[in-house]
Amino acid sequence: MYFVYKNKNSPVIIWDNEALLNPLAEVRYQQGRLIGAMDALALDLQNEAILETSTLDITKCAEMENIFFDEEKVRISTACKFGIYKKKLTEKDEEIDRLTEAMMDATINCNLPLSDERIFFWHETLTSKKAKEKNEETGRFLKLSRIKKAVYKTIGKNSTGFRALANKEMANFINWVNTENGLDSVVKAAIAHLWFVTIRPFDEGNARIAGLLTNMLLARSDNTLHRFYSMLAQMKSDEKQYHSILEKTQNENFDVTNWMLWFFGCMKKALKATDVILLSVMKKSEFWKIHDRTPLNNRQRLVINKLMGSIDGKLQSSKWAQMANCSSDTALRDIKDLMEKGILRQQQQGGRSTNYELAKI
Repeated sequence: MYFVYKNKNSPVIIWDNEALLNPLAEVRYQQGRLIGAMDALALDLQNEAILETSTLDITKCAEMENIFFDEEKVRISTACKFGIYKKKLTEKDEEIDRLTEAMMDATINCNLPLSDERIFFWHETLTSKKAKEKNEETGRFLKLSRIKKAVYKTIGKNSTGFRALANKEMANFINWVNTENGLDSVVKAAIAHLWFVTIRPFDEGNARIAGLLTNMLLARSDNTLHRFYSMLAQMKSDEKQYHSILEKTQNENFDVTNWMLWFFGCMKKALKATDVILLSVMKKSEFWKIHDRTPLNNRQRLVINKLMGSIDGKLQSSKWAQMANCSSDTALRDIKDLMEKGILRQQQQGGRSTNYELAKI
């Protein structure tokens, strides 16, 4: 067993080092393989992959607290923040922009120390609420706007429940994150996520901030400032298991072995899922090279890019009109034009409605 002791008022966190050795090594191998593949891509393809992954990260981070964003708006917001999309936006979503800003701070500035101020910046950015309250008597800032209590259980025959004010636990947590304690960064990311959501220092925004912390520490483990895989999307996909293993670990004795095995398993799935993103990026690149001089309007470019990613259901003229925000007649004209240019074709399946798909390159 490996033990992490912080101080007498902190929980005892233990895990089975032998059980984690091979799964961690496999995750690290897959990480290195992916980073190597991404480094070999041309800059424009790297940017496209980063954009796809960041869009997933931001969308799924919000969904952790049942906040649902329009994916295309997230993509545009992210592209603008990265300087990839230069056009002036006609419609901005401030909530999306705030989460994008916080996510970029967590990843691009991943090597900066964690601090009260940084966590409060994230919280204010995400919730648009003032998170600091001035203590008039001392002239100092309280650590939390609403102090909560966290309950930990220690291990051993004479275990007793331990209670600590959230601000004290947060001080321990921040100090631990910033201390070079010889832990692998992936292990540290797994423990940090579990520890923070257990403290739950705020009334809202805890899951999103835990997502930011996870990405910050994984960016350190990747030794890159960009996200090439979306751990948050995979965690959201495995949401039922996430809550189950989280609750089990919290309610038992803080042996985090099973939690970390689950975390590593999520990472492996997330890393493999990036192969699909890479395939989509390569497909888009090849398509737009072929059609570099093909006259296409903005609606057509928008829907083609969606088709090369993923859309819910089949593409019909009504869905085209909805995605491109145009009339049904305009949608039909756009579709007919693309069919004449050999870009779209009618699907062979019969039925009352006509379905369309991209023609093979």
